[in-house]
Amino acid sequence: MSVSNADWIGKAGETQSPKGGAVVDTGASSPEDKARARRDRRWQLAFFVAVCCIVLLLLLGPGVVPPKVDNLHYVYLAHSLTEGKLTVDAIPASYQDVVTYQGHKYLPFGPLPAVILIPFLPILDLGVHIVWIGYLLTLLNIWILFKILGAMGIKDERRQWALLLFFGGTVYLSVTLVGSSYFLAAVLTVSCVLLAILETLTRRRPWLIGIFIGLAGMTRLTAVFVLPFFMWMLWKGTPTDPLADNTQEDTSVKSPGDRLSKVVANYILLFVGLAGPMALLFAYNYLRFGSILESGYNMAVLTYQPFVDARSYGLFSLAHIPKNLFMMFLQGPLAYPSDDAPVLLFPYFMPSPWGMGLIYTSPAIFYAFRSKFKQPFVKACWLGIGVAMIPIITYYGIGWIQFGYRYALDFLPLALLLAARGLPNPMTNLAKGLVLGSVAVSTWGAIILLTWIHVAG
Repeated sequence: MSVSNADWIGKAGETQSPKGGAVVDTGASSPEDKARARRDRRWQLAFFVAVCCIVLLLLLGPGVVPPKVDNLHYVYLAHSLTEGKLTVDAIPASYQDVVTYQGHKYLPFGPLPAVILIPFLPILDLGVHIVWIGYLLTLLNIWILFKILGAMGIKDERRQWALLLFFGGTVYLSVTLVGSSYFLAAVLTVSCVLLAILETLTRRRPWLIGIFIGLAGMTRLTAVFVLPFFMWMLWKGTPTDPLADNTQEDTSVKSPGDRLSKVVANYILLFVGLAGPMALLFAYNYLRFGSILESGYNMAVLTYQPFVDARSYGLFSLAHIPKNLFMMFLQGPLAYPSDDAPVLLFPYFMPSPWGMGLIYTSPAIFYAFRSKFKQPFVKACWLGIGVAMIPIITYYGIGWIQFGYRYALDFLPLALLLAARGLPNPMTNLAKGLVLGSVAVSTWGAIILLTWIHVAG
């Protein structure tokens, strides 16, 4: 048992003098220590069971649910790229979100996921589900987030609970499990954002941070809006400790003018790195539609009437904010089979196919509000989250056939870092219960989502 509340309590069965004297072995643990040890073992068992359930769900999911014929957008684009083409003329007519322009078909999505799939085309053509590519990226993401938490100084039990929360207790779980083109893009976006965060907290090479953000933009353009987090960190964080409370002196800078020059130089390198991927994305747009700013989203063919009606208010509009905010935070489960049914049937309530709010799916993420706002790192996270939300909540679409609000994954890594800092140390029963509750709800939602896809497929 680790040293915790009292300075003179050492390992179980030992008592240490409060004045730093020799440790005396009492020969037996106190009843309180034994009760605490039993509680710890129960929570460890619950943690282990939660991880096992998630792993089994991920392994069994692709085998239970057959691949759908309308979720392989990026596979078609990957094949076209290997042939030197940007079109997807071979894509089936049943696919949503396809742009027909001057006699050819195109995808409005960023091209990076298709580039990532190119090395895997031989096995994908043999029938391997692209969900397995998402699993490889998820393994990478787990390692990156583990390193990030360590760089933040979170090396205690909060580290494992924070990892469980993000990968098993948020919308990330169901997004990884389904493995459609839409969801694969979300997983890859998280990879790029996490790489940028890790670089910011470790070696702090601005040009490489910019490249990672640009790669996120080549996947989901809205992810570029987390950029203010990195700009704030390069401005406020010191080279020796970017997580410090801004009280340390930066000995490498001799005057305010030198500091300003260093910040400007960092910003230039940041935007130089960002410019590379963005130039490729703009060239991709120009070669297809004759405009660097035209992605094709405004021209995509929509057959589902609610999408058509929503886009009639504008691709981006203030009119979309109330619904997006409601779905992101407040949308709860629905009565089953309907709210006007004479009696409810088992299981009595179901998630909304439009998604569910964070309050229901990931209550433990709200430990983010316990982080001390005065710290520059915390301010940077909230700034990145706030700006990243702007294009998301003003966009006409909120996703469909999903569990949770998957567009939140653009900024959810920053929210997780705040939650990790806000988790109590040592972890309380309430904190552990909220994390496990988030996992339980997300697992339930992922199973329901698989059921929907199985029925639809």
